[in-house]
Amino acid sequence: MGLDIVLNRDEKKALWSFISIYTISSVFLMSVIVFLYYNKELKSHKKVCQKDLQETIMEVELQLLKAFVEKKEFIFSPLDYTLQVGLFDKNREKIESNLNFCDVNFKETMNVKDERVHRVFKLKNPIQNISYIVAEDSSMPSNIKNLKYLIFLTIFISSIFIAFIGYLLSRILLKPVNEKIAQINHFIKDSAHEINTPVTALLMSVSALKKKGFGEQKLLKHIAISSKQISDIYNALSYVAFNDIKKSDEIVKFDLRKEVLKSIAFYKEIADAKNIKIVENLDPCYMKMDKDSANKLINNLLSNAIKYSYNNKTVYITLKDKTLTIKDEGMGIDEKDKQEILKRYIRGTDQVGGFGIGLDIVNSICNEYDIKLSIDSKPGVGSSFDLDFSNLSREQLSIQESH
Repeated sequence: MGLDIVLNRDEKKALWSFISIYTISSVFLMSVIVFLYYNKELKSHKKVCQKDLQETIMEVELQLLKAFVEKKEFIFSPLDYTLQVGLFDKNREKIESNLNFCDVNFKETMNVKDERVHRVFKLKNPIQNISYIVAEDSSMPSNIKNLKYLIFLTIFISSIFIAFIGYLLSRILLKPVNEKIAQINHFIKDSAHEINTPVTALLMSVSALKKKGFGEQKLLKHIAISSKQISDIYNALSYVAFNDIKKSDEIVKFDLRKEVLKSIAFYKEIADAKNIKIVENLDPCYMKMDKDSANKLINNLLSNAIKYSYNNKTVYITLKDKTLTIKDEGMGIDEKDKQEILKRYIRGTDQVGGFGIGLDIVNSICNEYDIKLSIDSKPGVGSSFDLDFSNLSREQLSIQESH
């Protein structure tokens, strides 16, 4: 089964969140088990080490007692003992020794360091001037080090394996969902393509009829309004289906003021239907960017201003000092919702139609061209959207004295 799935930004975020949670939780559970295993092995190593040290000391002590009873001189033979041994007098001076480490701490019975373990045994009665027997084990610390290394390596390799399995599982789970989304997107693309031609023809036909004076003007006006609303729906579907924000190869020089006036003329009939007055105060503003993207900015903000305005109110459009401001007298936006409404499919209210795509388009274009978007809004009073074009590079933006 092929797993060559193309994921969008949100799907990638969800995928990595799943993998992270799956991996961290699995590694945590495995670490608890490994920790318990380590403690068990550590106790086992310590127990074996203590036993070996004690047996070595007892063996040396028996040989000393045997020499004492037989009244013979004790002969120190390191090869007779499993571990290293050191013999010391009452002043803790060395008599015989094959210890690898001479840092004996006589104050502690069991002294553990990074490289060795010493066990100190004091004879009740010195034998042949020997008062202390010291046994040394250097294998236990080495075994513990090897155990830690093995555990670390196991956790590391297991974490990679768990993350890979998590990634594989998530891709398998996402595959049918992704295929279904692809089918839906394909349907939207086909629908958007089919809608475009009749909508364009309808708008052109209504415009021609109005110019020639054919038909009832009021009826034609209603048809024109409906056609423009369908056109807005097409633009939203087109953006979702094709993500058709033009890139830098479509950049041209134009006057933003003229594009704003075209947008006002386009939406005038829709505004008139709600008895909304559009007041503009526009200065010439020449810039270099994709004109279609600029039109999307204007159209979405203006259509939203009309859509969310109350009847018999005013929409103000200002273009000054490289800043376009579209202000309405509508229902407004709560402070907590200002960032949320910029996300796709999020709408300010369910009282008005729409897909919740318009401000997502605006935000995407602003991010692409480094246009600063500011929102000032109060519920029940209205909203003001400011587009500051001053951050555009000198190659993209130029203001001329006249047009």
